[in-house]
Amino acid sequence: MREQAAFEARTLVRQSNVCVISTISKNLHGYPFGSVSPFMTDNQGRLIFYIAGIAQHSRNLNEDSRMCATVFDAAEEGDQNAHARVTVVGDAAPLPAEESEALLERYERQYPEAISYRQAHDFQLWRMEVKRVRYIGGFGHIFWIEKDEWNAQEPDWTLEDEKRMVEHMNDDHADANQLMLKLIHDVEANEVVMTTIVPDGCYLRAHDKNYYIQFENICMDSKAVRMELVRLTKLARKALNTEATQD
Repeated sequence: MREQAAFEARTLVRQSNVCVISTISKNLHGYPFGSVSPFMTDNQGRLIFYIAGIAQHSRNLNEDSRMCATVFDAAEEGDQNAHARVTVVGDAAPLPAEESEALLERYERQYPEAISYRQAHDFQLWRMEVKRVRYIGGFGHIFWIEKDEWNAQEPDWTLEDEKRMVEHMNDDHADANQLMLKLIHDVEANEVVMTTIVPDGCYLRAHDKNYYIQFENICMDSKAVRMELVRLTKLARKALNTEATQD
């Protein structure tokens, strides 16, 4: 049951593009300070933020690294308390220079509007190291998830390998991207771009929005990623009764 809860919590975080972040206020001497921020996750499931140096939460984190980030399944109607939410608690620090550029490229693929931030307000990437996770999947479905239960194993492929896989899908298999988006999210678009691959899924972007595609199997190498994308494409082709090929 704990393993399933960790899977559900991680999936909700993977699916989310924005979170409520809470830091320890520098200005108000220890009071919590809330804000809203886009984020992405790395291969292990740690949260990555792109924060301006002038932002209040950036100033807070420079004084005290402790923070939490909350994502939730917003109810379109009915009782919000019946819907899932995840609070990730940990410590944040700026990414080391040797990691920053490759992860910033990934971030900008997911959020193209962030490209313009490079020259504005001293933006930098911060990574939150997870200490503990609180998951509420609904009434009575409540868990504390420990760090070693949350952090996924780092895959054998690198960020450069990921970039090549993404480019291959966009250059040679744009039709497969369209099929997967239609199958999983019932969204049609003339232009569907793959932006990111993580061991348990991938991200497609269409209509200026990111969509997460959950893999059936965890992919620890590039061959496994290819097999999973082929499987999803064939499944979509069969379900949608279309013809597409992928090599």
